[in-house]
Amino acid sequence: MTEATAAIGWKKIRVAIPRVVEAGFAIFVVVVLGAVMSVKSDVFLTTGNLQNILLQTSFLACAAFGMTLVIIAAELDLSQGSVLALIGVVAAETMVRNNSIVLGLLAGAGVGIAAGLFNGLVTAVLKVPSFITTLGLLIMARGLAREITAGNTVGNLPGGWKAWWSGEFIGLRMPIWVALGLGVLYHVILRYSRFGLRIYAVGGNAEAARRAGINVTRVRVLTFVLGGFAVAIGGFTLLGRVNVGQPNAAVLTELYAVAAVVLGGTNLFGGRGSIPRTLAGVLLIGVIRNSLNLLNVSSNMQDVWLGVVFVLAMTSQFLRRYLERWANRSEDTAIEEEVEHELDEERRAIELAEESARSGEQELQGAEQAERSAGSTSEQT
Repeated sequence: MTEATAAIGWKKIRVAIPRVVEAGFAIFVVVVLGAVMSVKSDVFLTTGNLQNILLQTSFLACAAFGMTLVIIAAELDLSQGSVLALIGVVAAETMVRNNSIVLGLLAGAGVGIAAGLFNGLVTAVLKVPSFITTLGLLIMARGLAREITAGNTVGNLPGGWKAWWSGEFIGLRMPIWVALGLGVLYHVILRYSRFGLRIYAVGGNAEAARRAGINVTRVRVLTFVLGGFAVAIGGFTLLGRVNVGQPNAAVLTELYAVAAVVLGGTNLFGGRGSIPRTLAGVLLIGVIRNSLNLLNVSSNMQDVWLGVVFVLAMTSQFLRRYLERWANRSEDTAIEEEVEHELDEERRAIELAEESARSGEQELQGAEQAERSAGSTSEQT
C-alpha cells in the first residue's frame, strides 16, 4: 500500500466516524441493552414483551416524528404533551356527545392542525421564538383540557372505537401500525418531496434558502402544521389504548420526543436528521423504560434514570459535534500537509532545474575556454 493510498483511506475513516456515531448511536445502545436484559430477565425477549414496548411507545413515536420535522427546520415544539391531551379530550367528548367516531376524529385532527398553525404563525410571522410560543401553548392547552372536562376523564366511548384499536394485523396491534404508517409518510415527505428538501434548506441556513427563492415563512408554518397533525395521530393512538380522554395525560411527552429525536442523531440546531433515526431513538427510550420495569425499579428512580437519558441525549449531540470538528480539523490539516508537500516538490524541482542550468553554464564556459586556448596555441604555432 502506497503512502498516498493510506492517506486517502485514513481521510475516509475520519469523515466516516462522526456519521457512524450519528446514525448508529441509538441502535448500538438498544442492541447492548437488549443483550444485557436478555440475560437479566427471561421475559424481555418474549413476543408479548416486545410488542408491549412497541405499543407503549406508539404515541411517543407519532409525536417524535412531528418533532423531527420541526427540529430539522431549526425550531422547537414544547406544546406537544398538552396539545396531545387536549386532542384526546376533545375527540372523546365529541364522540360521546354525538355518538360518532368520525366527528371525534375530525375534531381531534382539527385541534392538532390548529395548534400547529398557531405555533407556526406566531413563530414565523410575528417572529416570536418558537421556545416561547410553544411554551405558552403548553400552558393554554393543558388549561383548556381541564376546563372542558372539569378535571375529569371522558369515558363511555363508542364500542367500535375500542374494537378497532384492539385489533391486530400480522400479529401487531393497530396503534403500532398507525405509528409506522405515519413514520413512512413523513419519511417520504422529508426524503422524496420538494417540500422536504426545503425543510432541510431552511433548517441548515434560512438566509441562504431565502436568497435561493424559498418562502421561509411558509415552510416554517407548514412544518408546524405537520407537527400538529402528527400530535393528533399520537393523541388518537393514546386514546385508543386507554379508551378514555384524560386532561392530565402525556405529561412531558415533548421532552421525551426531543430526547428521542436527538438520541436518534438529528441535529438539535437544524438542517440534518431523518425519521428512521428518530424511530431508533424512540425504541431506545422504550427499551430503557421497559427494562426498568422488568428490574422492579421504583417509579421515582425511573424518573431519575429517564432524566439521565435526557442528559445522555444532549451529551451524544455534543459528542457528534466534537467528532465533526475533529474530522474537519484533521481534513484541513491533511490538506495543508498535501499543499506543503506539493510546494516542497515544486521547490525541489526548481532547485534541480537551477542546478542543471548552472552545470550547463559551467560546461559551456569550459568549452569556450578550451576553444580560446586551442585558438591561441594555433596562432603561436
